[in-house]
Amino acid sequence: MRRVLGNYRFSIILLFGVVVGAVLGLTLGERAIVLKPVADVFLNLVFCLIVPVVITSISSSIAAMGNLGKLRKILLLFLAVIVVTGLMTALLALLTALIFKPAQGAVLDLEQDTSGITGNLDLVGLFTTDDFVNLLSIDNMMPMIVFSVLLGISAALVGQAAEPLSKLLASATEVLSKMVAIVMYIAPIGIAAYFASLVGTMGGQVISSIARLSVMYVLFCVVFFVLFGVAFSYAGGGREGVRRYFKNVWLPAATGMGTCSSTASIPANRIACEQMGIPRVISDLVVPLGASMHKNGVVSVQMFKIIFLLGVFDRPIDVPTVLTAVFVAVISGIIVGTIPSGGFIGELFIVTAFGFPTEVVPIIVIMGTLTDPFCTMNNVAGDSAAAMFIARVVEGKDWIKRTVGTGDRPTDDGPAAAVGEELAEVTEDGRHVAAARLNGLADARTEAAR
Repeated sequence: MRRVLGNYRFSIILLFGVVVGAVLGLTLGERAIVLKPVADVFLNLVFCLIVPVVITSISSSIAAMGNLGKLRKILLLFLAVIVVTGLMTALLALLTALIFKPAQGAVLDLEQDTSGITGNLDLVGLFTTDDFVNLLSIDNMMPMIVFSVLLGISAALVGQAAEPLSKLLASATEVLSKMVAIVMYIAPIGIAAYFASLVGTMGGQVISSIARLSVMYVLFCVVFFVLFGVAFSYAGGGREGVRRYFKNVWLPAATGMGTCSSTASIPANRIACEQMGIPRVISDLVVPLGASMHKNGVVSVQMFKIIFLLGVFDRPIDVPTVLTAVFVAVISGIIVGTIPSGGFIGELFIVTAFGFPTEVVPIIVIMGTLTDPFCTMNNVAGDSAAAMFIARVVEGKDWIKRTVGTGDRPTDDGPAAAVGEELAEVTEDGRHVAAARLNGLADARTEAAR
């Protein structure tokens, strides 16, 4: 029991913070809003670190890689994982929603002022920005990632002339990682305060129809979390992969639940991936990219919302409707924001694609807010599971056997480690031979002196 508590101590503390926050929110009600400044201090510290952490970790990882063919392989695999898992998630959520009918008995109050609601899907603005200064904001995560990837590739192509920059980026990554570790010490308090203010503010808005969908979705998330984690960690590392995954995933999962932000969970997820033994060249790419583009929680909750609204408005669920729903859900998992309640663009996407009245937007926003903790949990946990699977494909089937030690940290980069071990053995043998010869020479001198 002591060993278990030691291994999971910080994750348990974070989950305890979530529970304490929920209890405080239910007890204090709207008065829990007084705790929000405490939460804001923690979140502000994390968000201030996100920009430099993402830029330095991605660019330094690519610059140090040298082998751009390997980079291409990682990115193509990651894109394939996004599409395949997005489709799988959408279909599982669709099947679940069709079986359990989240709209059963639902009555919506549409008497709300939504005249000021506008929105559009600017794909150019999603991936690029017109000013470098705009890159230094978490509101522009995708342009920031595109810039970081290009910076790393350029440094790798330049070669020796870029070594000072590569060393600077690597050094900055280490320093920022230490800063993240320091900030995480206050995570349990910040998460408890945030969750208390969230539950206290939203608790009174839970009507029966929304509550039914929310409970249904939470149960789906729990099952999906287990199945997805087992499937991808086993595919990535067999039984040992499953063990490492479920030993270390609780830190980012609890951070995701407590902050409701995939972006804020990037530091915790990088720590977890390192403890799982996933090579940093992979995790430093997959985790930041995954936070922005690989969000299975969003895909599933969007599908639940679509089926809910189709049921409320008595729309037929035929093949074209299903195909449209799958497309909207998968694309939403890529384009929606990664901060608390950042899925507003996803709600507008649903309304636009299916022609629902805009009056439903505030209602499905509430649904998204209530389900956000579990939605974010699956977003975040899916990234580390995907990173483990990509490690298996890129590094070979025995990659996990080459990572040992406390925290399951990686101790080598593959074949080079075997060479290092042989050299160590040769060196050690040479020391023994030299020592024996010196001892023999000393004995001979002693005998000659006699």
